[in-house]
Amino acid sequence: MSEYYFSPSENAFYPVSLRDLYNEAGTWPADGVVISGTKYTEFSGAPPKGKVRVVGEDGFPAWDDIPPPTPQEEMVAAETQKQSLIDQANSYINSKQWPGKAALGRLTDAEKEQYNVWLDYLDALEAMDTSSAPDINWPGAPEV
Repeated sequence: MSEYYFSPSENAFYPVSLRDLYNEAGTWPADGVVISGTKYTEFSGAPPKGKVRVVGEDGFPAWDDIPPPTPQEEMVAAETQKQSLIDQANSYINSKQWPGKAALGRLTDAEKEQYNVWLDYLDALEAMDTSSAPDINWPGAPEV
């Protein structure tokens, strides 16, 4: 196995075989330390479930629990979920051709009723405030 250096400041491994290239690019870490093949193998692959590679107190790689998402990350996830639900609802509505049929006055009473239920659902989604993420009570989609 190749020899590797570990950079605590970058939380990254650097193969010694590429040192000249890193030096030419000015990116070889000043704080790199030689790391054993065993440690490299353990910490260069996929982390155990629920873990992330961090720099331990000794300056070498270690596993730690994945930190909980920040409020901002929760809000972004909620916005993504909101847009996904809106896209799914629009896709369903369009698959039924309700907008075109409505424009031409060709909706049956039953279709008109279903279309309105789905439009109410879209209105409810659009009105959702994602700033309270993750504590959001999403409206349920209408029966299909």
